This record gives sequence, structure tokens and C-alpha cells, in this order.
Amino acid sequence: DQCLELQLFYRDCEQADTWMSAREAFLAQEDSSGDNVESLIKKHEDFDKAINTQEEKIKGLRLFAESLIKNNHYDSPAVTRKRDQILERWNGLKDALIQKRSKLGESQTLQQFSRDADEIENWMTEKFQIAQEENYRDPTNIQQKHQKQQAFEAELHANSDRIAAIIQAGNNLIENAKCGGGEAAVSARLKALNDQWDLLVKTTTEKSYRLKEANKQKSFMAAVKDLEFWLGEVEILLNSEDYGKDLASVENLLKKHSLLEADIVAHQDR
Repeated sequence: DQCLELQLFYRDCEQADTWMSAREAFLAQEDSSGDNVESLIKKHEDFDKAINTQEEKIKGLRLFAESLIKNNHYDSPAVTRKRDQILERWNGLKDALIQKRSKLGESQTLQQFSRDADEIENWMTEKFQIAQEENYRDPTNIQQKHQKQQAFEAELHANSDRIAAIIQAGNNLIENAKCGGGEAAVSARLKALNDQWDLLVKTTTEKSYRLKEANKQKSFMAAVKDLEFWLGEVEILLNSEDYGKDLASVENLLKKHSLLEADIVAHQDR
């Protein structure tokens, strides 16, 4: 009976060793920085489930070994050594799983930062092309251009928190040493993002000022044109040699003259 029990014990140990060998090979994979991080994380979730299932088998193996030892099996020392070896390997496997999951999490976070940085860089490049347009040089529809520029500024302001969040995420990666050894690259990326954002804001501010000034100039010129037209009308009235032919026409001219004087006073305030 003891021989049979020993054979059964070693059979269970061999199965456990085979199972752990396959999982150790999986954990030894170094490709945690490629495009398949999401896939590896999914495999780790499946691995967790398998670990939980295997935990019961390892527990059963341990209890089997302890039963053999307790019953004074003739090869108890060998059973003890094998049990300890299996349990040590099992605990090492679980520790390795935790470490690998942590590294994958870091890689996933780093990749997310990289994707977010790519997206915001492309967005800023697109907006910079618009900010560089010198449409303020053409006074045509300058008011509409100024209004459009105000909307553009509002869009930049609305995205400032998004920029700040990405930069903060990058700083967190560096501070917590979660860059997989690429702290210098992340730091350089953050500087590039900051510089690009500062240039975009500066260029937009300058363009807004120029459009505002161009809009004011056009409004001024329009006001001057209106005033010149009005002065021309006034001069025509003042140069008129019509002094009235009778009382009614004279009173009518006096009324028009009073209105003209009031109009002149009103224009002085403009």
C-alpha cells in the first residue's frame, strides 16, 4: 500500500511540476512592451483563474504528503523534500505572477501615455496650422474672422486641462519609476509637449491681437466714411441759398436748421 501511495504522490507531483513549467515559461516572456500588452493582460486574467483552480490541487497534494508523513511512510524524508520543493516552486510562481502583472500594468500605463501624447501632439499640430494663418492682413470679413478666432481661443482653453492631465501623467510615471527604464525619453516627450503648447498659445495670442486691431481699424475707417458722408450732406444743406419764400417755408427751414444743429451736437460726442 505504501508503494502505491508513493507512486500516486509522485504522479501528482509530476503533474504539478508539468503545469507549473508551462506557466513559468509564460511568465518568462519578455515581450511586455509591444502592441500585445492588452492581449497579455487578458492572458494574465485567465492565468489568475487557472491559479485559483490549481490552488486546490496543490493544497490536496500538500495534505496527501502530510498524511503520508503522519502515517510514518517508509520514505517520509523524500516525501517531505518533494512536498517542500513543490510548495516552494508554487509560491515562487505566484510571486512571479504578481511581479509580471505589475510590469504589464506599468507597460500598459506607459503605452496609454504614449497614445495620449501622440493624439494631443497631432491635435496641436493641426491647430498650429490654423494659428499661423495671417488672415488678418485681408480686411475682408474681418469681423467674422475675429469672432472665429475668439471661438478658436475658447477651444484651446477648453483643452488646457487635457494637456495638463497628460503632462501630469508623464510626471507621475517618472516620479514613480514606472517608465520601464525610459525616464529620459518620457522627460523629453514632456518637454516637447510643453514647448509645442506654449508656442501654440503664444501664436494664437498674437494672432488674436492682430485680428482685434484689424477689426478696430476697419470699424474706425467705416466710421470715418460715414462721417465724411454726413459732412457732405451737412455742407450741401449749409451751402443752400434757399432762404424761404414765405413764412411757412421759412419756418420749415428754421425747423430743419434746428434739427441740423442738434445732429451736429450729437456727432461731436462720437
